[in-house]
Amino acid sequence: MKKIVMMVVAAMMATMTVCAQNEDLKNEIGVSYGAGLSMIGDGIGNGIGNGLIEQGLGVYKWDNQKQFGSLSVEYFRHLNNPKLAVGVIGSFSRCSEDVILKSDNVKKGDRARNYFTVMPAIKYSWINKKHFALYSKGAVGITVMNVKSNQGTYSSNDSKVYFAFQASLVGVEFGGKLRGFVEAGVGEQGIVLAGLKYKF
Repeated sequence: MKKIVMMVVAAMMATMTVCAQNEDLKNEIGVSYGAGLSMIGDGIGNGIGNGLIEQGLGVYKWDNQKQFGSLSVEYFRHLNNPKLAVGVIGSFSRCSEDVILKSDNVKKGDRARNYFTVMPAIKYSWINKKHFALYSKGAVGITVMNVKSNQGTYSSNDSKVYFAFQASLVGVEFGGKLRGFVEAGVGEQGIVLAGLKYKF
């Protein structure tokens, strides 16, 4: 009888230790890189303004565009419901291009746009296993876009703020405390993004 009681106590202590370990892993921090950015605010405003006015009626056009996708850092805190987590996402992306004089097709300068985004976020895990999770993620916030233009004797440095979002419809993560993850969706983090996260 004494042995049975000791075995039951040992099993209970082991269970409590495992539960405590699982409960301790409520935080996660991750780093990711995404491609296929939305840049919604700039895409609409800049596309209409530059496409119809400056490029259509003006003397300049833009060419040789280069994009650096979205580099993001995110933090999530899991709530009492282990499938639900809230957090914040910060990301940076960049786009640069040459300024071309239409009349002789000669480069006259360049323009660079830097995007700094901050978004509160929520994540829901449809499947939440020890070494695997399937989840969806949503976030809304703001993006600050800084535009630096250099066109020969003329230069400018302007900024504007617009609405930002990320809707990752499907996300998969795998591993232990250190996990790899891949997401597919739309928004400032990209259409497809991948990275590493650490749970603690």
